[in-house]
Amino acid sequence: MHRLLTLPLLTLLLTALLSGAVARAEVPLLTVDNAQLKQPVNVPASVVLEDASGNLTAAEVYERIAHEGHQVQGVPRMGYSASAWWLAFKLQAPLAERLDLIIDRAYLDDIEVWLYDRERLIAPFYSGDHRPFLQRGEPSPHVVIRLPRLGEGPHTLLLRVQSGSAVNMPMQLVAAEHSPLLQAEQWMRSGLLLGALISLLLFFMVKFSTLREQQLVWFCLTVASVTLYNATLHGVIDLLWPQWPWLSAQLSNLSNPGILIFSSLFLASALKIQLGRLRYLRDSLFAVTLLVCAWTVISFGHYRAYQTLNWLILLTGVYQLMLLVLALRQRRPYALGYLLCWSAALLLMLMVPLARSGALPLPAGLSAMYAYLPVLSMLLFGGILDKQLEQIRRALLRSEAQALGNLEQYQALFSSSGEGIFRCTRSGSLQESNPSFAALLALPPHAINLSMQQLLGSECWAEQMRQLHSEQKAVSLECEIVGLDGERHWVYLSLHVRANQDCIEGIVVDLSERRALEERLQYLAAHDSLTGLLNRRELERLLRETLKTGASERFSHLLCLDLDQFKQVNDLCGHTAGDQLLRQLSSHLLHHLPREAELARLGGDEFAVLLRDVDNQTAQAHAETLRQCVEQFVFNWKGRPFRVQASVGLLELSRAVSDWETALNWADSASQRAKHQGRNQVQLFNPEDGLLLEHQRQLQWITRLREAIEQGHFELFYQPVMALQTPSSGLHYEVLLRYRDPQSGACISPGQFLDAAERFGLLGAIDRWVVTHLLQWLADNPLHLAQLAQVNLNLTANSLLNAHFHDMFAQELQRHNLPAHKLCIEVTEMVALGELGVSAQWIKQLRSMGLKVALDDFGSGFASYAYLRHLPLDILKIDGSFISGLENDPINQAMVGSMQQIAQQLGLRTVAEFVETRASLECVRRLGLDYAQGYIIGHPQPLSQLADSAWGEVQLPLPLDPH
Repeated sequence: MHRLLTLPLLTLLLTALLSGAVARAEVPLLTVDNAQLKQPVNVPASVVLEDASGNLTAAEVYERIAHEGHQVQGVPRMGYSASAWWLAFKLQAPLAERLDLIIDRAYLDDIEVWLYDRERLIAPFYSGDHRPFLQRGEPSPHVVIRLPRLGEGPHTLLLRVQSGSAVNMPMQLVAAEHSPLLQAEQWMRSGLLLGALISLLLFFMVKFSTLREQQLVWFCLTVASVTLYNATLHGVIDLLWPQWPWLSAQLSNLSNPGILIFSSLFLASALKIQLGRLRYLRDSLFAVTLLVCAWTVISFGHYRAYQTLNWLILLTGVYQLMLLVLALRQRRPYALGYLLCWSAALLLMLMVPLARSGALPLPAGLSAMYAYLPVLSMLLFGGILDKQLEQIRRALLRSEAQALGNLEQYQALFSSSGEGIFRCTRSGSLQESNPSFAALLALPPHAINLSMQQLLGSECWAEQMRQLHSEQKAVSLECEIVGLDGERHWVYLSLHVRANQDCIEGIVVDLSERRALEERLQYLAAHDSLTGLLNRRELERLLRETLKTGASERFSHLLCLDLDQFKQVNDLCGHTAGDQLLRQLSSHLLHHLPREAELARLGGDEFAVLLRDVDNQTAQAHAETLRQCVEQFVFNWKGRPFRVQASVGLLELSRAVSDWETALNWADSASQRAKHQGRNQVQLFNPEDGLLLEHQRQLQWITRLREAIEQGHFELFYQPVMALQTPSSGLHYEVLLRYRDPQSGACISPGQFLDAAERFGLLGAIDRWVVTHLLQWLADNPLHLAQLAQVNLNLTANSLLNAHFHDMFAQELQRHNLPAHKLCIEVTEMVALGELGVSAQWIKQLRSMGLKVALDDFGSGFASYAYLRHLPLDILKIDGSFISGLENDPINQAMVGSMQQIAQQLGLRTVAEFVETRASLECVRRLGLDYAQGYIIGHPQPLSQLADSAWGEVQLPLPLDPH
């Protein structure tokens, strides 16, 4: 309690120090004459006495004020308190002059004026906001009390003031005859001020109706609050409703927080400030302001509430200053302009609270800033806001012009677009469509009675409408649409629902041509281009679907048909005839198939049939029917009849068949079994016979051979070749291939994997591996290469007939700079004599590279004698079947002797294979053969033993003594 009493005393002391009125003195005397009273004369000084209890009478104060009061120069400012304040000054005025006492009040609740002629009380006068407006004195924006005619002075004026708001007493005296003119002038200023604010408010309300900018809302609310505050401040509310003296104060209580809150929101919105953490400060400040506003209304003007509100005005001013500084830091447009325009309002919000509390003295002439500074601020803000909004308006006009341009472009695109565009309602009623849409669906020019259900189908349209809900604004699909002419079109349809949820815009792109092309491509991808039957790829897909677990539709059996004698037609009549045969036979087979069976061409002269839901006996019957169908088919080409036959393999697609590859391989194995057992028959695949084991073994070799090619599991061996008739000129051997098992390290001869390699198309890759590694090894061992006379290597028909292989061979020889004459290519008799013209061509090509060519296994087809003169060979290797036991077989000796004589006549050297005994060796030497090769001479050994690093450790056999 002691602290609470001390605070007002310190405030009063500070006020006295700042104002300069500090001494106790007599009541000051104010002397005026008639000339001065034509204009209001300020009361320069007065004596002030605080009545804390509020119970002192005028007589008591009149006796005590001169001794206990404090003299104050200028305007007395007592701040906020619950005390009653007494003021006194003496007046010396012209005789019989009537004067008006003007108090520029700011919500003073009770005012009493006591006029003394020396010590005689002439009359008391009463005024204040708690009294009805017409009882406060002259009707004026200020408090005007008309004094009676004065006699000889001096007279003492004693004033008692008590109010919940800040007690400030700017007092003036004026001659009564001039007062009406001054009051009229005051009312006119107040009217002009309020008219300017109302005009500003209406102007920006009209602006808001056009631009709809958020900052306009806050600005209009701020101007409305300032207008209401000035209406209460200048007594307009009291003039309009004089019977309600409380209305003006309460409206003022409501307008103050409105000014503080709306002006802060306006600044942040107009400058688009990113508040960040200042948002919490703003919300807290607004909440406290609203609470204090409610306090002032409920307490009906308690001085503590007004005092708190006064400090909130100061805090709001500081907060708004922070906003403007933040806007400058964020480089917001017009931030500096707003700071300059808001400076008047900031000055008011910073100075007025300090002045009202008595902490800051203000000259009497500056009291008018209470009214004019807010108006000035609003006008300045209106100017800069109008400039800012003008830019917004221009931007909107540019946007509108751009929107109109876009609309015109849209209309042009709508009319000339190649895609169909339409608008319809959610119910499907067609409202508008462009020419492309109408042309696509054969619509009349104004098809307004049509519905999308007619064109798209009611179910499809209903499904799209279910998808177009509030969260999904667009949907697209490929579908079929029917025109009014009955023609069906496959289209891409895109639907988009507008904001009103009833207008739907759609785009239709005709995909009929693309769809037809896709169907054509799908057909070509699944069918053989020659026969029109299903191709291998589609057959594999059907097998995958059939063998899939839980498949709803299954085929029960697979048939593989391998034609016999088809190659004869190709060889005799050409491939054109062969193609025609395949077409006619395919059509013939289709007419003899069961209804639900599928016929496919696997490639070449191989066909496959899938049977559905039949048992083994029925499947065999169908297979026999197809075999007979092929057997009875006669193909005529240029008057020559041809017959073909079929070896048919039949496989039941049971659970033992795990995948489509196994199914095809097993069915093919069955057809090959039928071919090997005499052709033109049906063979049912039996998984328990040896054919399955052989097939599985070959399947295992696929992976092993591929890994061997990629990872180098092959190894080169050599077997020496001995010269029999002349001394050896160097090393002579044949290169052999072995597979080195990476697990066990065992060497496996080619006889165990060449069939699998041939069947699965790996012979060419193996030949390339042998050639590249042999040539690389020779290049890496130059000492060995210098001693080398000849190295033989075997190549398959696939490689020898491949032009790319010949190019690769030549490039490798050139890259390693190897002597080609030291290499001899061995080819089997069956390969060389298969097609004589072709064989002679590629043999010449090999020899043109400098290579030698040897005919291997000569004599296995003895009819080949006549062809020898047509083949440009270098060496003739006699088949081992003639050499084995040669010394005891005179017939073989005669045959080998004749081969030697023919070779000698043709200029060919001869080699005897499979020489395994010394007697055989002596016999072939006696018959005149040039070379011998076999176990008696040397077993195959790793080629690495002949490397330069192992030179001298292994020696090739020397020619035997002729004696």
